[in-house]
Amino acid sequence: MRVLLTCLLLATSLVANANEADTAQRWLERMASSLTAENFQISLVQLQRDQIRTLRYFHGVVEGEEVAYLDHLNGPSKSVVRVGNQVTYLEHDVAPYSVNAGRIHGWLPPAFAGNIERLTPHYQFVKAGRNRVAGHTAQLIRIVPEDAYRYQYRVWLDIESALPLRVDLLDTENNLLEQVLAIELHLFEQPLPQLEELKAQVWPNVVVPPQSSQNSRWQFGWLPKGFAVTHYDQHLLLGLNEPVEYLSLSDGLADFSVYIGLAGQVELPTHLSTTNGLALASAIHGEVEVVVVGKLPVDALSNVANNIYPAGEAGGPSD
Repeated sequence: MRVLLTCLLLATSLVANANEADTAQRWLERMASSLTAENFQISLVQLQRDQIRTLRYFHGVVEGEEVAYLDHLNGPSKSVVRVGNQVTYLEHDVAPYSVNAGRIHGWLPPAFAGNIERLTPHYQFVKAGRNRVAGHTAQLIRIVPEDAYRYQYRVWLDIESALPLRVDLLDTENNLLEQVLAIELHLFEQPLPQLEELKAQVWPNVVVPPQSSQNSRWQFGWLPKGFAVTHYDQHLLLGLNEPVEYLSLSDGLADFSVYIGLAGQVELPTHLSTTNGLALASAIHGEVEVVVVGKLPVDALSNVANNIYPAGEAGGPSD
């Protein structure tokens, strides 16, 4: 009897450990690890309601440093190279330039390769069924926001590598806004020779972003929970040569931008939504105009635009 009881307890413990290792969060943590540590090549189609892009992404670890390359396969020549934290943009008829960034934007949210646990206060992770994507069996993980002020992701992960094979962005009514779909995925034991060549090249120096010697002169009367300012500066608005104050805010996954300047001659719409989820909201506060842009529900952006104050005035932050 003791032997039987011991076996039952051991089996129960093994099942519990297996379930713990197979949670939705654990799958996403595996994805984050694979995106930074694996050597792979993936061909993709990015679908939006008004356009289709074909992409090819390479990633590898060369001499202990991440190297990545994103190539746009249709239209004018356009590609992006990342060596460590230096990202260089190569575009047709534009001089190459480099910026400081930890990921290449354009096919996945950078947070997918980051600290997944950081997202848990504001998102639920739900493990769902399995399907085949690009010839691979894939596990579906839903990333569901805790409120109606951000969008939902559905991510299909290769069961072997946990690399993302399909990523859907859905609005608050579960309408598809954007989809990234893998066509081919190849993994390698060693980084591809192309990536070794990219690491060996000399790229343009990093463009230093505008710096401000003072903190933001503004405070928010309302923000979705979890959002905080990640960057602030003052610069001239490109193309118009008008001074603006710029703030970037993020919850770790979603982000939006705030532009504050003198009200212009052209009246902007108070709110505007596009078919791919990008939205804009604006508000006039006396002589000051506030414009908020991001892939969030337009009501959330409108609330932000209408509830911003000079620091020290009444109407401080609230949820």
